[in-house]
Amino acid sequence: MYKLLKAGFYRLRKDKIFWIFIVITIALSIFALMRYSANGLKLENLFNEFIYYEGLFISLFISLFIGREHSEGIIRNKIIVGHKRINIYLSNNIISIVTCLFFQLIYYIIIFAIGTPLYGEIQMNYSDIIQTILDTTLVIISYCSIFNLVTMMFSEITVSTIIGVIVYIIMFVTALNLQYIAYAQKYITNTYWENEEETIVNQELNSNYPGDDVVKLAKNVYYFIPQGQSFELAFGNTDNLNAYPKYSITLIIIVNVIGVYLFKSKELK
Repeated sequence: MYKLLKAGFYRLRKDKIFWIFIVITIALSIFALMRYSANGLKLENLFNEFIYYEGLFISLFISLFIGREHSEGIIRNKIIVGHKRINIYLSNNIISIVTCLFFQLIYYIIIFAIGTPLYGEIQMNYSDIIQTILDTTLVIISYCSIFNLVTMMFSEITVSTIIGVIVYIIMFVTALNLQYIAYAQKYITNTYWENEEETIVNQELNSNYPGDDVVKLAKNVYYFIPQGQSFELAFGNTDNLNAYPKYSITLIIIVNVIGVYLFKSKELK
């Protein structure tokens, strides 16, 4: 495993794809700062925006970088010289995770270094900041695990890239629809404001409410999908920060177990 990781990181440093994605990360960070500056928003609004679309970013990076190992016959050669398939699979996943976390670190450094003078210090409490970073890290690992599986299953870069993008789009659309159900309001509340105080006039059952069981199921699936957590983290929703890790860790384990099993039985060309 050590030799595989060492060789992988060495190849990474020499790969143009890696440096191109660093430049893209910096450009996206600066673009976000400029856009938010025009809207007069606070730093916490920008703190985790990158995670909103990072799934697509990760999908493209892994498809292009890891996918080359298939197309250039590197994976086949690793097996020929005696490396175990499980080690090859997991080493590629580890390299992808470390690299994508590095991209996220670059984003954080730029946002805090330039954003703090522009917007002032972030107003989130330290426990929420730490928990948000932990949750973001696990979401990134989840994305890497999913797209590493996709890339290791398909030998052609073009195919793995297209399928990776399709998987991301499916997660994105599914999360949007589940979000609508998960946050459906059971009651419609009529209120009025007087002297800056809100007074409830009446409450009535929402005829479109799907039911408690459906809402609970939708919320669990919504949190289980990395894109669902990405929406929550990007929007700064701190209500369920402590709940996200159990969903991410479960997904990471399931995806990697399936991935290793499939890769062991895959016929390499």
